[in-house]
Amino acid sequence: MYDAFISYRRDGGFEMARLIYEHLRSSGINVFFDLEELSYGKFNIKLYSAIEESENFILVLPPKALDRCVNEDDWLRLEIEHAMSKKKNIVPLMMNGFSWPDNLPENMRELPHFNAVSMSREYFDASIEKLVSMLRGLGSLQEGNIRWAPTTERTENTYFSFEDNKEKRRLKIQQNLMKDFDAEVYGKVAAMYEHLVVLDVGSNNGDLIMDRLGNAPNLQQVIGLEYDRRTVEAANNTYGATGKAEFFDVNAEDTDFCEKVRSIMDEKGIKSFNVINISMLLLHLKAPYKLLKNLRQFLSADGTMIIKDIDDGLNLAYPDENNEFSRVISICERNETSGYRKSGRQIYTLLKRAGYKRIKIEKVGISTASMDYEQREALFETYFSFVLDDLKIMRDRYPADKRIAADYEWYFSNYDDLEEKFQDDNMFFSLGFMLFTAHKC
Repeated sequence: MYDAFISYRRDGGFEMARLIYEHLRSSGINVFFDLEELSYGKFNIKLYSAIEESENFILVLPPKALDRCVNEDDWLRLEIEHAMSKKKNIVPLMMNGFSWPDNLPENMRELPHFNAVSMSREYFDASIEKLVSMLRGLGSLQEGNIRWAPTTERTENTYFSFEDNKEKRRLKIQQNLMKDFDAEVYGKVAAMYEHLVVLDVGSNNGDLIMDRLGNAPNLQQVIGLEYDRRTVEAANNTYGATGKAEFFDVNAEDTDFCEKVRSIMDEKGIKSFNVINISMLLLHLKAPYKLLKNLRQFLSADGTMIIKDIDDGLNLAYPDENNEFSRVISICERNETSGYRKSGRQIYTLLKRAGYKRIKIEKVGISTASMDYEQREALFETYFSFVLDDLKIMRDRYPADKRIAADYEWYFSNYDDLEEKFQDDNMFFSLGFMLFTAHKC
């Protein structure tokens, strides 16, 4: 089920079609867009189904786009005729220089009578706004009756619970999978200091920080902060006996966060931390800048901040002929339970604003290239399984929301098929993890 199908002539129309697709998709509108060049000759029958499953038919019209439609086997003509036969809401997008030809085929002669949008780069935003207003079925979305929009504002998102065994398992898989991605960076940072004193913010059950730095010979103390009390208790039960790690019930967005951290430091005789670690936490915060600014006061003059987060804008899936993986990514971006999914790109700017120096991006992206079966399985589970679980939460939270219900039904029905395609040797998927280091001075 799609909100819109984008039809375009590759010669002259691809770039504009791609811009429209990216803009609509980032706005939470589910769009079918064939990224591949269609072969001349036999028409791709798969596109008929996509047109039938779309409420709207967006037709990108650069100059002379319809001239070849005099040919009965022209694929653009076939798309248009199929959309008209199925009585789709057709919205022509007329680019600069386009004019309607005089010799349109009989089945297309009503096309100039549809309400069109004049499309130009100079007034792109205004053109897109008008386009959205003309897409059938999206009026109610704009009125707020359906939660179709992506997460455009940050909200506090306390996502983790110790009772959630499936989430604990998923996080464990993610931590193991990420080891090749980030272990070298943790080792490099640890080697910079004679005595390693670490503050881990958003530590969950402590597994990640203790796996990465717990065995460092120069480790003196780890202080972990997590908002979930049961999780903190489990972390202390697991790692407290080492004498080098202790975890505390502190929410990173508490109004008295600084006072709580300072009290812990005074109790433990810690003057400053030479490593502060924040892993996969920023996407769940309402005010990440405030946290980074506050943490700077606890970092030693030669201290290092390690930040790892995700940016779904860097996710890639190929081949994705039916835009199934792209749809999953867009679903994730819409779900309020998934956090702010473009956090990775903000890290550099947030650190600069908060006064950090020598900011460096250490790693970008983890992909299926060179992965074996078990690693691919782990990557699929760490990303795709949580989207399905979030959809369940959203469906229960908003039972009247038809978009969420449709997304859940589609995802539940196609989950096994997506997993099978993910294991194909020709499938390439890259997940937008980003790892930064920064320094106080």
